[in-house]
Amino acid sequence: MNCACFIDLGAAKLDFESFSLLLQEVGAKCEQVKFYGYNAKKNGDFNHYIRETGAEVALPLHNRKKVRVDIRQAVDSVAYACKNPNVEAILLVCAEVDCLPMISAIKAQGKKVLIGVESPSAVSDRCDGCFIIKKTFKEGKEAAAEKGDDFLPYTGIEKDEDDGMNDVREKLQAALDKKASQRQSAKSVRDEDELAKLLGKYF
Repeated sequence: MNCACFIDLGAAKLDFESFSLLLQEVGAKCEQVKFYGYNAKKNGDFNHYIRETGAEVALPLHNRKKVRVDIRQAVDSVAYACKNPNVEAILLVCAEVDCLPMISAIKAQGKKVLIGVESPSAVSDRCDGCFIIKKTFKEGKEAAAEKGDDFLPYTGIEKDEDDGMNDVREKLQAALDKKASQRQSAKSVRDEDELAKLLGKYF
């Protein structure tokens, strides 16, 4: 079976091993693959596959609600179904809110709709095939706790990674310390002057 894949990486938090297992389970030949919400740091394990296969990527959308379907995915998958008669099925991994119109439009072109989900739902019941995504990695906080480092979600930046700010912090602290020292020195001079005046007045 010839298949095109339109995969929202943020919808199910896929890593590459999970994606590979999904493709094996589907058992179809992939004519086209496109990843949505691709982030070079967070999704770096996909890079080799992307280079080898020529898979397309779409960068994350700002201010997009993760629970809703990526409109680019809807447009691309329906357009591909319309233009490619040799493709028998479209494989989707997508947010389930608002995705039913996309599924219906693909089916209207005579294509099967296969979907990868974390658990069966009313949406997966509307598709021609449902495949459970096998998670092969731990969520960020669990992984960070195991490693013993802090983890910033969606960035991959670890606490001790040098981001150029350490030098700035040190310079600012040195400037603040110098200013405090100058203030203390000026106060000492004033105190000494006051003491000299008092001594001169009474003794």
